Amino acid sequence: MRSDPDTRSTAAIHPLDVMRQTLTAMEIPFQEDDGMLCTRIALKNVEVQVLAWGYPDDLAKVVVRLPVRAAKKFRAAAGEFLHRLNCDSRRKLWEIDYDDGEIRLSCFTDTLVGPLTDSLFRTLLNSQVEAADLAFPYLTSVLSGRMTPEFAADQAQAAVQAGWAKEGEE
Repeated sequence: MRSDPDTRSTAAIHPLDVMRQTLTAMEIPFQEDDGMLCTRIALKNVEVQVLAWGYPDDLAKVVVRLPVRAAKKFRAAAGEFLHRLNCDSRRKLWEIDYDDGEIRLSCFTDTLVGPLTDSLFRTLLNSQVEAADLAFPYLTSVLSGRMTPEFAADQAQAAVQAGWAKEGEE
């Protein structure tokens, strides 16, 4: 149930303002178009496009788009790979558009119960780009037919979990 517009808190910072401030503090250049922030981030294994937007008293969303599309003959395998990653994940992040083969990670946070904060946005952004970077080599192996979705997902999940565990030690 949405709150009445007249009783909403005006003290909360707009999610876009938090996103702008955080990206600026992280020294990540971005463009803004029609209420959406857009940037490219070069990682170890892949360069991704990040889209971020949000609304107070609704949600804030981060989407990481990968620079590959699954060819028609590999879409079912890619979908199975991503499904397996999602099944083993606490958050369901991976998506595939079966019409055009676009592959992305997507997450959101509710801004109804509380405002988007710098630390929450950093966590959403960092966890998604790191997952994309660590899983990308396995995804491309599935997209080329060099690995089965099952084997690749097991390897990708292990790499992502090891990467997050390593980050937690630092």
